[in-house]
Amino acid sequence: MTPSVVLQASQGSPTVGDTIWVGRTVAVPPGATLRPADWDAPDPVERLGAPRVSPRGDSTEIAYPIVVWRPGTLTVELPGPLLLHPDGRVDSLPATPVALRIASVLPAVPADSTLAPQPRAEFVPRATVSPVPLLILLAAAALLLAPLHWWWRRRGHPRPRPVLPTARAEPPLERWADAGESRAVASVAAARLRAGIAARMPSAHPGLDTEDLLRAVAGRLDWPLTELGDLLRALDEARFGHTAFPDALGLARWADELAPRLVPEAA
Repeated sequence: MTPSVVLQASQGSPTVGDTIWVGRTVAVPPGATLRPADWDAPDPVERLGAPRVSPRGDSTEIAYPIVVWRPGTLTVELPGPLLLHPDGRVDSLPATPVALRIASVLPAVPADSTLAPQPRAEFVPRATVSPVPLLILLAAAALLLAPLHWWWRRRGHPRPRPVLPTARAEPPLERWADAGESRAVASVAAARLRAGIAARMPSAHPGLDTEDLLRAVAGRLDWPLTELGDLLRALDEARFGHTAFPDALGLARWADELAPRLVPEAA
């Protein structure tokens, strides 16, 4: 599977500050999915937005919009995308170097066009300083602002605006699970469960790893600790395992059923 590099510019040869699309075309096997890799472009290259994925027959083109802030010739390492197979395997394609030649937007300056040094300027005589103009300005400002201040004080206190309730959007876990995103489903379920534990027992905050979290809640004999430990370890396996977890949606439902059984910590 040999990638090809495609360079697109807005018009002619790209210059400093132009939007440039740098991409690669990869042949995709039947049933597989190509996912672009995240790219933090080094200086003087800056990425302008999300990559564009364009399927074309049995291949897919991934292009990144970038801008270059320095003229000259430079080589950019285009990150390799991820190839997701139907059986759960993930292949990471190698990075591809892309050679760019960026022109300057400044005109060429001849060597003999430098400015000649100017003679020293004479001292500027200091005028007489008087506080009279400042006093007149302050008096005029006071005369203009006094009625405005009186009118403002008579307006009364503004009424507070009602706070409208905002609906919390729930992640579409079932749609993610159907799309094969089991790690995303497990991450949402783990975050919900850990947030619920931290709300009921502040010492078991979400920054702890699984084993430290279980040791922090070991004294809560009114909690189903064995079931909680099994669920947290299963969520870690679904999030960080080498293979896709078969039933991440079932773990999410298990976490939703277990959360109401964790009673708050006594004050």
